[in-house]
Formats: sequence, C-alpha cells, structure tokens
Amino acid sequence: MENKKEIKPEDTALLKPSSDKHSKKSMKSNKLVSFTEQKKEAWDSGIKVLTSVDIIIPVKLLHVCNYIADKVRGDEFSILTNILEKDNDTITLSEEYYIPKQKVSTSSIDYLPDPEAALFNTVIHRHPNGMNGFSSTDRNYINQNFELSILYTKSDAFVNGIFNLKHNDYLIQIPVEIFLDYGIEDIDIKNIEKETDFGITFNRDRKKSKIDEWRVNAKPELSSGNRNSEESLFPEEKLDYNMMRELLLEEVNGELQNLDYRVTSIEDSMFHGGFSMLGEAPF
Repeated sequence: MENKKEIKPEDTALLKPSSDKHSKKSMKSNKLVSFTEQKKEAWDSGIKVLTSVDIIIPVKLLHVCNYIADKVRGDEFSILTNILEKDNDTITLSEEYYIPKQKVSTSSIDYLPDPEAALFNTVIHRHPNGMNGFSSTDRNYINQNFELSILYTKSDAFVNGIFNLKHNDYLIQIPVEIFLDYGIEDIDIKNIEKETDFGITFNRDRKKSKIDEWRVNAKPELSSGNRNSEESLFPEEKLDYNMMRELLLEEVNGELQNLDYRVTSIEDSMFHGGFSMLGEAPF
C-alpha cells in the first residue's frame, strides 16, 4: 500500500483547455484566452463553456502500470490514486497510488471488499492494446464510481479518460486530454540537427505476435555433416509443441477478446448516451 492519506482538492472553476502542452509549467502558465475574455459581443452572456479537461499524470504512475502489466501479462488490472490539484482547466494527479484488492482476467476486473479503496477518487485501469474506448461495463461499474477514470494500455500508455461533474442526481461526463509530467522543464534542442535521410523508411512500430517473432528469429542451421544432429535440425523439428499450443491458444483468446470489445463498442454507440443517472453521489 503506497498511500493511506485522503487528498481532498479544493473546488475550483474549470475553464477552456489550454493549447501549450509541452510541460507542466507551460500548461499552467500559458493558457489560451477564452473567447469569453476577448471583446464581448452585444449578446455575449459571459458564461465560460467547458468542453474538456487537461489531466497531468506523473510519469511514475506510467512506470507502475507498465511494471504491473509485465507481471500479469495479458490480464486487466486497476490502480487508484487521487487528484492532487485543480488549477482552472487542469487537473494534476498525485504520484502516490494504491492497488485495490481485485480478481482479474484477460477481459474483466472483479473488485473485492477493500475499505482502503474508499480513500481514492481516481481509477486507472488497463485495456488490451488497441482497445482505447470505454466499454459498457466500464461506464456502468467503474467510471461513474470515481471522480476521474483513466484508461491505460501497455502499447500506448494513457489513452482515454472521463471526468465526472455532479449535477443533482446526474453525472455529466467531460472528456479529457492527458499529458505526462516527466518532472523536467522544456529542453532546448536547437543544437541538435536532423540529418536528411533519403533511404527507405521502415515501420519500426509494426506489432508482431509471439509466433511471428519466433518465425522471424528462428533460422535453420544446415550442416554438410550429419542431418540428424541437433545443430542441423529445422526450427519445426526442435519445437516444443506444448509451448506452441499455449502460444496458439493465447493468440486465439486475444482475437476473441478483441472481437468482444469491438462488438461492445458497436452496441455502446447504438444504445448509450453521454450521461449517467445516479440515485446517490459516488464521491
């Protein structure tokens, strides 16, 4: 357990998002002037319109999520943290975190009774790579029970989020823009010049499955001597078929899970709106 202290941020008004996203300092100091702060027209009401919220996440939380993802492999998981500061249109998260009691699988998280979890107002939970949207389960059982909900994937880090504003018995869910705080200011790189490359550019971000990697890296060692020696066997002849079966099952399960998320996304777009109605406030 990393944090037992409840953080209660001051309630402050949220304005229009900023445009300078290069550092924590610049995000707080170089705000765009809201259109309502410019020359007002005759019928201007002076009301500021909130369309999104900037979320600054300490890079420590990314390291924590990556570490857990490596340990649980393809399973989902969640961690909890708190809102450290609200500054106009920007929310900064604390780097302290807590891992709630939970049972996880490749497609679900079951939260177990845990009194410590009530001390936190922000949840970060994992989705499979490429699944950057919230599912209906997320909206019904995760998002609406926290003030702030952040989505994480191993390949793309923090990919989505929802900030909840309470209004009577409703939650108005505001989309967010997420930025990492590396703990450093802007770095002047004017002395670094990029050399022009006229060669062929390859896609270094191409994703390979474990089986693809094995096929690329495994090379048959041909020998002019004894064909039955260990050195002269083809990869298929040296393959551990139990391991191969596990890899194939993992591939199939991953494809089924991706299909399930796509179907869920289609259903969500057809049947769900942008508001969550609650009888009691979750925070």
